[in-house]
Amino acid sequence: MKQRILTAFLGTLLCTSQAFAQPKTVTGKVTRDVGVALSGVSVVVKGTPTVVQTNNSGEYSIRADVGQVLQYRLIGYVPQERTVGTADAISVQLTKSAANLDAVVVTALGQTTTQRNLGTSQQTVSGADVAATGRENFINGLQGRVAGVEVTSTSGVPGASSSITIRGVSSISGSNQPLMIIDGLPMDNKTLNTGSLASDAPGSLTAFSNRGVDFTNRAADINPEDIESMVVLKGPEAAALYGIDAANGAIVITTKRGKPGVGGFEYSNRVRMDQTRARPETQRTYGPTSVAGSVLGSFSYFGNPYAAGTQFYDNIDGFFQSALSQQHNLTFSGASPDAKVNYRVGLGYNAQGSVIPNSDYTRINLTGSGGATVTKWLKTDLSMQYAQADNDQALKGPNGPLIGLLLWPQTDKASDYLTPAGNRRRVTALATSSETDNPYFSVNKNRVNSRNGRLIANLGLTITPFSWGYLKTNIGSDGYTNENLILRHPESAGVANDNNGILDVANDVTRNLNAQTLFNVNRRQITDKFSVNGLVGNQISEFRSEVSGLLGRDFLDPNFVSVNNTNVRTTRTNKQQRRLMSLFGSVTANYDDYLYVTVTGRNDWTSTIPQERNSFFYPSVQTSFIFSDAIPTIGKYMSGKLRASYAQVGKDARPYAFRPSLEFKTTANGGYGYGFTGPNLDLRPEFASSYEVGTELGFFNDRLGLDVTTYRKETTDQIVNDIRGSYATGFILFNLNGASTRNTGVEVTLRGTPVMTRDLTWDVIANVERARGKVLKLPNALPESYVSDTWLYGNVRNGVAPGLSTRSLTGLFYLRDTIPGSKKLLIDPTTGLPLRSTAFIDGGYDRQPDFTIGLTNTLRYKKFSVSFLVDIRKGGDVFNATEHFLTSRGLSNRTLDRDQPRVLDGVLRDGKENTANPTKNTIVVIPAVQPQYYTGISEELFIEKDINWVRLRDITVRMALPGKYFKAREASAYVTGTDLFLFTNYSGLDPIVNGNSAAVGGSGGVGIDYGNFPMPRGLAFGIKMGY
Repeated sequence: MKQRILTAFLGTLLCTSQAFAQPKTVTGKVTRDVGVALSGVSVVVKGTPTVVQTNNSGEYSIRADVGQVLQYRLIGYVPQERTVGTADAISVQLTKSAANLDAVVVTALGQTTTQRNLGTSQQTVSGADVAATGRENFINGLQGRVAGVEVTSTSGVPGASSSITIRGVSSISGSNQPLMIIDGLPMDNKTLNTGSLASDAPGSLTAFSNRGVDFTNRAADINPEDIESMVVLKGPEAAALYGIDAANGAIVITTKRGKPGVGGFEYSNRVRMDQTRARPETQRTYGPTSVAGSVLGSFSYFGNPYAAGTQFYDNIDGFFQSALSQQHNLTFSGASPDAKVNYRVGLGYNAQGSVIPNSDYTRINLTGSGGATVTKWLKTDLSMQYAQADNDQALKGPNGPLIGLLLWPQTDKASDYLTPAGNRRRVTALATSSETDNPYFSVNKNRVNSRNGRLIANLGLTITPFSWGYLKTNIGSDGYTNENLILRHPESAGVANDNNGILDVANDVTRNLNAQTLFNVNRRQITDKFSVNGLVGNQISEFRSEVSGLLGRDFLDPNFVSVNNTNVRTTRTNKQQRRLMSLFGSVTANYDDYLYVTVTGRNDWTSTIPQERNSFFYPSVQTSFIFSDAIPTIGKYMSGKLRASYAQVGKDARPYAFRPSLEFKTTANGGYGYGFTGPNLDLRPEFASSYEVGTELGFFNDRLGLDVTTYRKETTDQIVNDIRGSYATGFILFNLNGASTRNTGVEVTLRGTPVMTRDLTWDVIANVERARGKVLKLPNALPESYVSDTWLYGNVRNGVAPGLSTRSLTGLFYLRDTIPGSKKLLIDPTTGLPLRSTAFIDGGYDRQPDFTIGLTNTLRYKKFSVSFLVDIRKGGDVFNATEHFLTSRGLSNRTLDRDQPRVLDGVLRDGKENTANPTKNTIVVIPAVQPQYYTGISEELFIEKDINWVRLRDITVRMALPGKYFKAREASAYVTGTDLFLFTNYSGLDPIVNGNSAAVGGSGGVGIDYGNFPMPRGLAFGIKMGY
């Protein structure tokens, strides 16, 4: 009997235990602090892999046991925890933590942590915010959204390359662009350098030298609609674990994944109309210098006034056209309720029109991603992105359509650019090669075409063999084939006509392989208040690029575009290969969640430095102190954090910098030998030491936040490329160590929510930066260093010297006296005109702005929202080379006073110019009699100082639509404007310019405006629907 009773008791106890252990379904809704639903919130059963995400209504459903803890996490919000009890519904309200100190953020190597842990400065940009601008190149959408980030688009032509810098220019001749990381692995953002073309072989007379053409930077292959978020790691401190490639900072891109509860189809589109915002002006008072009938002697306009009743053609307005662009995106995504499986497939189509005839950009994106929890100790993640792009651009610069449009006589109809026989119509008595191309001839007969096919694949495995740590491995490839064709028609001006046509064909096959493994040790409590966590890892990378170039000259048929149609052919193959192997580690110590210290170390081995010096180690340390938690009386009124960090980072050389590759020689008996660049077996890595100090403050329950950072970075033993050496060495160029630069700056991010009600919210973010870059030293005590590609017009280039800005300009400027405080022009006693230097000198010009501000406002009222970004810049010089060109040819409106006598303020160069009694100039000059007043005018008069602007970068008005009318779970319509207005004191078309392309190192041609088309203004309409 007792045995039966015991058996019954145990059975009842067992049934009761099973009943308590049985999971239940918990439902609920997650909102933010004004009751608005939050989508994409991760709801996790603590200590298990079970996770779901809230749908667009903020609702979720999850299976959990009574007594288990649910965690609610969303980047930018304070995590919350709730214990499962008898209730079947748990609703949670998330709030933005004071100064976001408890917000979840992404850091280097894809790690996540809370904001309070960070001892460095970084900012996160939502992919949705960038995609909403409708810009085809997502990099252009970052300007103004991050303090310290500067984006410069080469021009307003579709497919124009864009360069991006973080915290200014530090390298004198190398790349200053940050490392791009996508889903944990490096992504190529190369812009094709014309040095790879067969026409740009050393010594060639047909070289572009990165002038006159542009190619898309490869980050433009990514569809902005596929980006979930971007984290900008601003300095070596934040990006230390990424190593040498992140010496200029890093941008960590996370692409979208399927989410539980928000799956299904989603379609969005956008149709945009673009128009040129600015049109150049030329004078219509004075005619050509010489003309016989209808034939001009040249394209100079210092002749007699036009006769009354002269017919003028509006060639400029007639050339520009309205452009139509369209985007379409279709995705299918989702995940299982427990988030053990997720998937997403996306298809994007982008067709961008141009305000310039025969220019366009088309891109097709096909993306796929999926993840699965295979077992409780194994997770997988796979993503693939395929992009196919086709870009047609016009030439730029001296033989581009803008210069031809301005030079063309306004008494002639430029659109009639062909003779009845179909040949180029001439209007001057100049030689065919000397007459600038008619703009219509240029865009119809010359071609710059680029086709690109790219595949990025990334496989991630996460193995959790222990409760205290896990292993994460990513293996990925980034490969593309870039096919380029550049046609210079046989009848086109310059070297094209001299060679009876030039055709460049270049195929760039790039294959990058990356493997990265991390072992993470989870947070371990050493005492009640002290804990540590860390990681160790390694990375192996190989970068390969092979450009097969073919140059054809001397066309047989002038209008048949094929290398087989050329009589003289030259081949050139340019290979680049670089291997990098790295070991790194990080340890974070945490005291009571208010004091953090993180120490990192990394060692790199690179193939581009001689073997005896190709291994180098660099450390970093950062600390964060939450003083509002340490001192509770302060925490009652505000939240506050102090942070400080220090880092060293090495940087290697470009491939084959210390031992150049051999080249085929056309000399007697042939063979191979070095080219222009000599070897340097003493080449060593350069190092940058950087520190930053900052604070993050939050007031009024996070309604007002302030983030201030000051930094200082010094680069020593910097490698300067292509320094001219003595011809006695047998070489022309060398790559040398020995330069030093210093970058300092202050960054401020101010955010606030002035209005917050259930129906209306208003958020404001202001990003402010003031940065300075200075050259401290050049190799071998050189007086000047410059990138030769930037010597693209006249006698101005991006020359630097010790004591000057890293963005200075040097040139053959006017000579002035040396009397302190005087600086009077030195005048030629025989002409009354200023004298110019015969050597490149500093004129005090600096393209670095005094400060920049990006001001973002977002207002939401019920189903309506308005968001706009205003970009403000104060200071910085711009060289208006286009205006100098027009002035020297008598076309600028500033030459209309040519009949007015004048005496230039200066002193005669008669030997007394630097004495206490110089001879004041009294010589009268009349430009109409002495055209050299304009034809020989110095470029420095056209370097416009202290250029300011206020630009409406973008504005989007969105309205949610009733989904039931479209049988959709969500629907919205929107209107977006880009670059709608610009207020500036710059006299040119647009102060955002780059005379070269993003391929040029150092400060490049940023701020040099020669034949560049302005950014167009656009107005777009679109809808978005989810099913």
